[in-house]
Amino acid sequence: MYCQETHPTGNVQTLNAAATGRILVIDDDQNFGGFMLAALESRGHEVEWAACIADGLASLYAARYDLVIVDLQLPDGNGMEFLRSAADAGVLTDAAAIILTGHDFEEPSDIRVYRKPIDLDPFLDRMADIVAHTQRRRRAIAKRPPSRHRGTSDDRLRLARPAKIELVLYTSPASEKCQKAVRTVRAVLDRYDLAEVKFSICDLSTGSATADADSVVFTPTLVKRGPGPRTWIVGNIDQPELLVDLLEVSGVSRRKG
Repeated sequence: MYCQETHPTGNVQTLNAAATGRILVIDDDQNFGGFMLAALESRGHEVEWAACIADGLASLYAARYDLVIVDLQLPDGNGMEFLRSAADAGVLTDAAAIILTGHDFEEPSDIRVYRKPIDLDPFLDRMADIVAHTQRRRRAIAKRPPSRHRGTSDDRLRLARPAKIELVLYTSPASEKCQKAVRTVRAVLDRYDLAEVKFSICDLSTGSATADADSVVFTPTLVKRGPGPRTWIVGNIDQPELLVDLLEVSGVSRRKG
């Protein structure tokens, strides 16, 4: 579900630049977290560390990672349930994820588990394999041609269907950053079938009940209200790939051309 396995070889092979990527480590043990950062960075990876689920989730909303390494027991929750919730929210769409723990528990069938203490060099080799696989999968998806336009009759049918995704952009009209966010979101949505997207802009300065319901405090904030768990993109809405990921995972059709 989160981590596609590859068959290990009997020999340790020299890694090249193609096997390095961006990794997020979520572990509340500062000593172990520092050790993992140093070890992974020694292999050329770009690594970030979070000490709890809340910080890890904020990192996932703000950036794209090739691999997420999560401890099982964290101060604010269970790492396994966190990964499933993050996947449902769409922030692990094109990333691999593993559990790295010293605790005994029944291993799930859909998440790869590694045990502490680790045999460092084989573990780092395996992480490089996972990163490389994630990057190959991402490139393959990017090369897929958009769905062919099927004509006016299909367009009418699509218009009659309910929206596949509901988005609300919370802004402050006087903010230049918010104005840029509006332009970015509209530019991305112009590439998709708008009949499948329910999109609205809400002025947070009015203190609307909608903002309270979505727990929005800062602007700009883009909220995916449905389907499924709500998803927040805060601040970095000038990165269109985050919105593209939400639309793609929700199955919104691309426009012709």
